Amino acid sequence: MKSAIIGTGLIAHTHAKALRECGEEICFVTGHTEKGAEAFSLEYGIPHHNTKLTQENISETDCVHICTPPSSHYADVKLCLESGKNVICEKPLTLDPLEAAELKKLAESHGDVLSAVVFNNRFYPAVTTIRSAVIKGGAGRLLFSSGHYFQEYDVLPAAYSWRCAADGPDSRFRAVTEIGSHFIDLLEFMTGQTVEKVCTVFVKPHQERFLREGIMYAEGLPSEKITVNNEDAAAIMFRLSDGAVADCMLSEISPGRSNDVSIELVYDAASFSWCSDRPYDVCTGKKGAGLSVKQNDFAGGFSTTFTDCFREAYECMIQKRKSSVLASFSQAEHVVMVCESIGRSAQNDGAWIDVREVAHEYES
Repeated sequence: MKSAIIGTGLIAHTHAKALRECGEEICFVTGHTEKGAEAFSLEYGIPHHNTKLTQENISETDCVHICTPPSSHYADVKLCLESGKNVICEKPLTLDPLEAAELKKLAESHGDVLSAVVFNNRFYPAVTTIRSAVIKGGAGRLLFSSGHYFQEYDVLPAAYSWRCAADGPDSRFRAVTEIGSHFIDLLEFMTGQTVEKVCTVFVKPHQERFLREGIMYAEGLPSEKITVNNEDAAAIMFRLSDGAVADCMLSEISPGRSNDVSIELVYDAASFSWCSDRPYDVCTGKKGAGLSVKQNDFAGGFSTTFTDCFREAYECMIQKRKSSVLASFSQAEHVVMVCESIGRSAQNDGAWIDVREVAHEYES
């Protein structure tokens, strides 16, 4: 099948490498600049490139991969679906709940094509192993869950990007949409439950920063001062659909943490835990028996999750079937509503916000 990639940033390279691993043909790429688009096309042997996405330049493609900043997702996805193309979109689906609700409805009206969002953590074999154990039952009720998602990319000094622009279209929330969306999806995917209520406190230690040659510093000259309004970290509590509670600490300012996702699920009769720093390990706890770790050294790591995600997506396209593993636009839209609710909670001093009520505002 023929694919197109929209965007040439870091995640677009991840998509291109995974598609090449899957044996899929990339026939078109768009970039923010002509220079960037050309360089990307040369690197991956892509025959056509442009700086704009149009119905004409994706007319020969079967599937379009959206790898642009979230503020561009709505227009890009809408054009692709209305062109009858299969769509694989990077997370989050959008930052705007209204746009997410519209894209969900549009995807439902174009049910003959695939529309999926890349929540790659679903494709770690250890994650699916725990999910299968939960679905089979035997562990009892879910009592609570606890986890975190830690990164170090915004520890100062750090590179200035569109995510930090004070009034940019992608600057509303940062840690919550960038890494929190992954954790929300992972929690729901592994437990089979949905987040119904949230309460949140944001951490913003350096709202005033100093920009020099594209790098943000904690100190500098008055003329270099910039304001970063969105959060570096967030402490979140969740109430799930069966009444269980969960917590998560998100951080993009944790020194030494590259991409550390950790989650533990505690049931009546057993506990299950997984951490991306030990991606091959499934840790199970039983009363009186301690913790046991089952390791699969052949399971694959971070990059393999993208390959497996795309392999599943392209098989679904060819076989005209639905997937039980890929994140649908409906599920991704729900994550957007949870993120919106988290933001509202933080803005209201950690008040509990009902996700269902927020979703109703945009879906009615």
